[in-house]
Amino acid sequence: GSSVSLFRPRSRPHRHRKPKMPTLRIEITCCNIKKLDTKFYNLEKPRCWVTVKLGEQTYTTQVGIGLDPTWEEEVQFEVTNPEEQKVEGTFYIKCEKNGNEQQLGDMQTFALNKLLLKKQTFKGLVVPGGKADMMFTALDFGDEQAEEEDDAFMDFL
Repeated sequence: GSSVSLFRPRSRPHRHRKPKMPTLRIEITCCNIKKLDTKFYNLEKPRCWVTVKLGEQTYTTQVGIGLDPTWEEEVQFEVTNPEEQKVEGTFYIKCEKNGNEQQLGDMQTFALNKLLLKKQTFKGLVVPGGKADMMFTALDFGDEQAEEEDDAFMDFL
């Protein structure tokens, strides 16, 4: 009956201040594309980097040396609409010798609507030869993990 609606209140307290935008933290940790056919891509002394984009906000890592650089870089983006917005991730590679620069693989999108509050979530940017590793954390949006436990508990009854 009607008591169900009281079980999990969704209302949030009214704020009088202008609300701060929800924030997404992205950590771009490393990549490994050692299976890449460097001859096909005409790469000697490869250099690679990753660009992530959310709306008008863009962040590009340092240029990593070789096929498995470690970046350990992080950026925080403001999120206007976690339900709809997606982060775009693009992997670039260039040949140090001839300066030839190219996008590797396709630009990929990562939805934010499944992220849990303050829980690091692994995201892989998959490209020919391997992938780049990223961690997404919704700093102040998303569902809290406890809900899953509630649901599991309910199923149990």
